[in-house]
Amino acid sequence: MDYAGRRATFSAAMKDGVALIPAARERYRNSDTGYEFRQDSDFYYLTGFTEPDAVLVLAPHDERERAILFLRPRDRTQEIWTGRR
Repeated sequence: MDYAGRRATFSAAMKDGVALIPAARERYRNSDTGYEFRQDSDFYYLTGFTEPDAVLVLAPHDERERAILFLRPRDRTQEIWTGRR
């Protein structure tokens, strides 16, 4: 099953509810060393998205926007050190 199908199945079970599903956050050991990132399983199951600090909003009753994915803003200075997002 693809990600859109998984979201449709989950949304059908919610009926008229709204779901906010956050992605995992980046964790740091100290000021310049981070732990290896692992996406939240529920978030990944519904989106397949591997970036941290995102939020999936599912609103099955809304005709125009049933699923919205909010991402963190792009930081070009940080991309010098960590690579392009």
